[in-house]
Amino acid sequence: MNKVVSTIDRLNYVILQVIAIVFGLISILTIYQVFARYVLNSPLLWSEAIIKYSMIWIVLLGTAVALRKGLLISVEAVLFIVPEGVRRIMKMIIVIINIIFLSLLIKYGFEIMVNLAHQKTGALNMPVSWLYAAIPIGSILAILNCIAVLFELIIKKETGDQDAGTIIH
Repeated sequence: MNKVVSTIDRLNYVILQVIAIVFGLISILTIYQVFARYVLNSPLLWSEAIIKYSMIWIVLLGTAVALRKGLLISVEAVLFIVPEGVRRIMKMIIVIINIIFLSLLIKYGFEIMVNLAHQKTGALNMPVSWLYAAIPIGSILAILNCIAVLFELIIKKETGDQDAGTIIH
């Protein structure tokens, strides 16, 4: 189990690096777009589309990593008033519900991609399905992170380790 968790953590590290690079590039592109529009009076027609679609990918990939690190918004009031054993079980149930929801996102995300396979974007003339691929890919990565969290909850139960990562802290 520990090898699986460490492999997922390495994958998350790579994803965070990619997100940082893409975010930096779209920041530079945004600054240049403003310069081109207001100083050169010649806006880039394709830059807004790249920025918008890149932000969608950043959010969906970032959500998968945030899930692993316990950084997503959650309602934790009930978890603070129940005993530790019940709290662990509730966390496992939450992770399983997340996996079910993410599985639905994968299923319907792929269906959307298939339905839009022949449609192209206006400014970039690229398949719309590439843009919608962020939904199932982000969901697959999120499921991997849910599995890592579930493994850590199980390991924490077996070893009594208090530092195992969870979705909810």
